[in-house]
Amino acid sequence: MKKLAIFGFDGTLADTSPGILYCLNTTVTAMGYTPVEHDALYGVIGSPLEQAFKKLFNMSDDEIEYATNNYSKLYSQKGEEMFTVYDGIVDALKELKKNGLMLAVATQKHIMFTSDMLETFESGDIFDAVCATDVDTNLTKGDLLLQACNKLGVSVEESVLIGDSRSEAEAAAKVGMDFIAVLYGWGFKSKEDTEGLACRACVNSAPEILSKILML
Repeated sequence: MKKLAIFGFDGTLADTSPGILYCLNTTVTAMGYTPVEHDALYGVIGSPLEQAFKKLFNMSDDEIEYATNNYSKLYSQKGEEMFTVYDGIVDALKELKKNGLMLAVATQKHIMFTSDMLETFESGDIFDAVCATDVDTNLTKGDLLLQACNKLGVSVEESVLIGDSRSEAEAAAKVGMDFIAVLYGWGFKSKEDTEGLACRACVNSAPEILSKILML
C-alpha cells in the first residue's frame, strides 16, 4: 500500500481558472495582446507561468519577464481569491488520512499563494507537507515531488502523484513515481488524453481517488 499521496494544486484540488484567466487577460491586454477565452486554459493551467505566456502569445523573453511580474502582482491583489475547491475533495483527503496515508501538495505555484489558498480547506493541518516554488527558485515538478518524499521520509515507490496534466505525468515518470490522472481538471479532458503516458489509473471525480490509490 502507498504511504504518501501527493496532489497537484491547480486543476486537482481547486479550480483556480477564474483568477488565472482574470490576471492573464488583464496583463496581456495592457501589453496589446488579444485576451483568450476560458477554454484556452486547457493544458496550460498547472504549467509554469512563463510557458503559458510563450504558448498562448508567443512572447519574447523580455515580454515574458514583464508579463510574469505584472501577473504576480495582480494575482496577489485579487486573483488568488478567485477559486473554488472541487466537490468532494476535502472528504476524499480526510478518507485518505483515515486510511493511514500522509498527504502533500507539490505545485509550481508560489508558496505564498499556495499557503493562502490552502487556508480555505476545512482542515488546516490536513497536509503533512506543502512543496511549492519561491522567489529566485527554479524547481521543476520532479524536484518538488522528491522534496515532498524527502520531507516525509518516504520513497518514490511508496508515493503516488495525483494530477491533471501531461507535465505532471511526465514528472512522476521521470522520478519513478506512480501517477493517477484526474479528468475533472484543466489538463486531461478524457482518458484518451492520457494515452502514451504512464498512468496507473484515471478518476472522473474526487471520491474515486481513495479506491484507486488503495488498488495500487
